[in-house]
Amino acid sequence: MKSRLTLLLLAAHAGTALAQYKCTAADGSITFQQTPCFGARSEEKLNVVPNGHPPAASGVVPPAVIVQTAASASVGKVETNIDKKMLASYERQHQRDALEQKLKAAQDDKAQRLASKAEATAAARRQFGDDPVNAQALKDAIVSINRRYDALAELDDSRIKSAQSTLDAWDKVQTAAARAAANPASK
Repeated sequence: MKSRLTLLLLAAHAGTALAQYKCTAADGSITFQQTPCFGARSEEKLNVVPNGHPPAASGVVPPAVIVQTAASASVGKVETNIDKKMLASYERQHQRDALEQKLKAAQDDKAQRLASKAEATAAARRQFGDDPVNAQALKDAIVSINRRYDALAELDDSRIKSAQSTLDAWDKVQTAAARAAANPASK
């Protein structure tokens, strides 16, 4: 949520120009500052655009960037704001990243559980050793460990399968939406 707010604030700020002053001192040194020059030989007011795009020359109208979103297409409206498209792209990537993180977390949990199972089995072998008197106790301990971790492995597999199918379905929907946006005549 914070990143979304930051992005919106940066996008809103990007279109506003900041006043800067170029000050030339009596000795010829040049400084740039945000306040008017005091006691300088000359002062020049500059308009600086924070997003790096220079302001248009006087009398020149910059070409409009045309973006048609699904919402604007449904009402026949063409928008000239590229920020909406960028924000939507960012939001889609954020959603996909969250789905990938869920899948990776499920896979990591499974790997960690497999390592824990191996550690528990090794601990049981150390505890009961190779003594034939403890053979049945070792066998029972290993069976108990296997049952416990096999049940957990089924849950892990279910989580991985669910997360993978959710990610695949999301990708399929996004691919279909991209195709529809690229080829509006086929609707």
